[in-house]
Amino acid sequence: MILLTTSIEINAPPAVVREKFLDFPSIPKYTTGFVHSITPTPAKPPASLIPGDKLACVMGNMNFSPIVVENEPSIFSWRGSLPGVFTGEHVFRFEELDGGKRTRLVHEEKFNGLLAGLMGEGWMSSLSSLKGNTLKGFEGYNQDFKRWVEGGDK
Repeated sequence: MILLTTSIEINAPPAVVREKFLDFPSIPKYTTGFVHSITPTPAKPPASLIPGDKLACVMGNMNFSPIVVENEPSIFSWRGSLPGVFTGEHVFRFEELDGGKRTRLVHEEKFNGLLAGLMGEGWMSSLSSLKGNTLKGFEGYNQDFKRWVEGGDK
């Protein structure tokens, strides 16, 4: 397993950060970067998503249809794959800071499968810029999201 992880501290309580995160229709309002859209299929309120529900996601230049793994107050995650080749579990954790006044948003992905090495530290990852581009995309999304949550809309 290969883990790519980023985090950012946001000046808002975890419940507020999670509520803003689950406002999927607003994604185009605050970012034009890595995360372009997250849409439940069939349509339903994101707060009501349960494990096994499907999403349609556009991230970077990829369209994919992952399955919700968790949707709890402290975590939202999904799993997507190219069968037999690559599986990724995308995770957003909302961690309480300063007695609940602030939040650490942890944004990460766990990669498994034949091509997971493209995201690691070895020779396979040196053949592509996939790891660096993915981390850059996560960090850009984190910055855009923080700015939006804290009131500095784009």
